[in-house]
Amino acid sequence: MPMNPPSPAQIELARRLLALEAVAASEDARGLPVASRVYERLHTHLSPLVGVAGVDMLFVRCAKLTRGEFTATVEGTLSQGSTKLRERLHAPEPALALDAAATLFATFFALLTTFIGERLTLEILRRAWPTLDEMPLAQEKK
Repeated sequence: MPMNPPSPAQIELARRLLALEAVAASEDARGLPVASRVYERLHTHLSPLVGVAGVDMLFVRCAKLTRGEFTATVEGTLSQGSTKLRERLHAPEPALALDAAATLFATFFALLTTFIGERLTLEILRRAWPTLDEMPLAQEKK
């Protein structure tokens, strides 16, 4: 059964998380790239629910589904793919466009929603990013 592409709401959600982490990154001395920060926070908050291997598997699958920026990154075994994806997201390169990262995370949300439902997915995201609902929608900022 093919997966539906991420909805506009899931893409907007991914962009919100990237924007929140961009603000946090400017206040943090660790210097992690924004996409890496989102990945790590998602990993931390979802691992207790689906396990480390489960989160890795979901991300590797999403990278393959995006058929672009990340596809070649995750070729090979699950552990190789997960390691390569994590390294790619941690690389301090501006070549990782925020649009590509938003697509990856939106695809992740779509896949996660398929498994655990929209309500639980949003609840987990709100726990990871308590100020998520306070951020205005992209359309409202214009």
